[in-house]
Amino acid sequence: MDRFEAREWIVRRVDPSDGRYTLATLTDGGRQQLADSAPGHVAQVRRLVFDPLTTVQRRHLGAALSRVADTLRRETGCGPTG
Repeated sequence: MDRFEAREWIVRRVDPSDGRYTLATLTDGGRQQLADSAPGHVAQVRRLVFDPLTTVQRRHLGAALSRVADTLRRETGCGPTG
């Protein structure tokens, strides 16, 4: 976060509802950096994670991750069902 802040991609401030926490917010420059880096990031994830898998392995991975996501939503109350 220090590097992001030094590059003016984020600003940090104390959480007004609980001073024990710090909130980080993307700046316009940070949003632009995110947009600029997204295509390369997606390509890298595809190459390293998905391309080595067969179609069947990708389906199994999807099913497993769906279960994990369902549990996280249920346990944390976050997400579309929470």
